[in-house]
Amino acid sequence: MKETLGALLLKLLSAFLLTVVLWAISHFIFGIGFIERWLGVVYLLIYFMIARLSKEDIQEQKEDEKYRDWPISGPIGKFGENGLMIAFYGTSLLSLLNPFQLFQMLKQGIGNLKLSSDKSQLIDDANDYHSETDYILPFEKNIEWLVYNGGINKGNSHSWDIITQRFAYDFVIANDAFGRHENKGTKVKDYYCYNQNILAVADGTVVKVVNNIGTAPFVGKGVLDVFAKSFIGNHVVIKHKDNEYSFYAHLIKGSINMQKGEGVSQGEFLGKCGHSGYSSEPHLHFHLQDKPDFFFAKGLPIRFSHLKINGKQSNQSYISATDRVESV
Repeated sequence: MKETLGALLLKLLSAFLLTVVLWAISHFIFGIGFIERWLGVVYLLIYFMIARLSKEDIQEQKEDEKYRDWPISGPIGKFGENGLMIAFYGTSLLSLLNPFQLFQMLKQGIGNLKLSSDKSQLIDDANDYHSETDYILPFEKNIEWLVYNGGINKGNSHSWDIITQRFAYDFVIANDAFGRHENKGTKVKDYYCYNQNILAVADGTVVKVVNNIGTAPFVGKGVLDVFAKSFIGNHVVIKHKDNEYSFYAHLIKGSINMQKGEGVSQGEFLGKCGHSGYSSEPHLHFHLQDKPDFFFAKGLPIRFSHLKINGKQSNQSYISATDRVESV
């Protein structure tokens, strides 16, 4: 769809203003002079990011998810999906002013470009990938979780065009009406999944731990934590075999009891489900990848064993958004 001249000018103006602010902060506060020679590049990068968050992109997301008539958590729910989108994407633009997150965004962009360029290595059909590892859900037994986001095809994928997260999942705990919290949803403890134990999906070795990112502020308001040093939040990466690593994100600060290099057994406690990094509400982000580095790894499809899907016993099965799952 062609964008209107007004929409184009708005993007150009927004990119210009953010570029000026970034230059002012770097020049007057941090005394960084070399960025002046790269203002054109910085501007183009900012404009590209704004363009990715255009009205058309947001509308496409809403169209993809309109089959899910679920309540929006917290006070922002009073303003509906549009209110959540404005808060979420509006604060995401502010994150460009955080040098740590900007650096991560650039790494992710470069990594995704590199992964996307090699079409022969992309997994378009989950059944084309086979693993000999027996993976369980990352949860304690007999606790039902909802697959809030994710699947194995383009229609239900967490983020199909972001190759690392193509087969990723977001998990929450929800009641029968798909509500994810009690009370007003303005405190992390209101959310059913918050502080739940997160477990290793298989035997392996810990290769990375980040455990010092605080809880994202303003829970239930739909805003992102633009001040965090990492948009991933607290996370653990475990190597299970060559080219198979499990990734667990948004955990509670200080809850991870593992260190890099330690061995871990299937079902062993890793940390607590939290709300750190880019998180619209408490949840667990989980996926399988082929390298230890999140920014340069390819996402892999995963079959889970020893579980119930929507109340039915299952084994070696894929799961997707709207499924209610529990480990047995």
